[in-house]
Amino acid sequence: MRTITVNTLSEEAFAKYGSFMNLLDNEAMKKKSIFSSGFFADLISLDFSDGTLPTISVCDVHKKEKNIVDFLEAHTSTCEGLLPLDGDVVIFAGIPNQPFSAEDLEAFYVPAGTFIKLNPLIVHGTQYPVSEGEVHVVCMLPGRTFHNDMVSYRLTEEEQAVVVME
Repeated sequence: MRTITVNTLSEEAFAKYGSFMNLLDNEAMKKKSIFSSGFFADLISLDFSDGTLPTISVCDVHKKEKNIVDFLEAHTSTCEGLLPLDGDVVIFAGIPNQPFSAEDLEAFYVPAGTFIKLNPLIVHGTQYPVSEGEVHVVCMLPGRTFHNDMVSYRLTEEEQAVVVME
């Protein structure tokens, strides 16, 4: 089983998958917004498909003994936004291979309050709580994306990987 070591989230390391912003860091938000306090507008834009309204969903993720990557997904024409609310999480992302594979995945430590934008066609999957037993993650996608714009693959036991913290 392949081991994926968790990386520090940095602009350089994450740029090929999308972007991110700590939504609890007022100084960083001031630099990206036309307003300098109180309301930080238009910090990150998400490309949603035409004619589909954006939705807010919640992923309720639970701490496990091992962080096994056994399911991969990507969206062909839309971005995905993730925001851990009540705890830090680890996410994984990778480039799309045919068939999907855990071989090129990278993992990133995402502090609570940090918004992640995944670009279209970026392979990803569940989030893993770092220390809390349960973390709620806001997931922003166009409505019914799980039905009309998702390609997925369940990895066999031999294809799976484990995500580890160093």
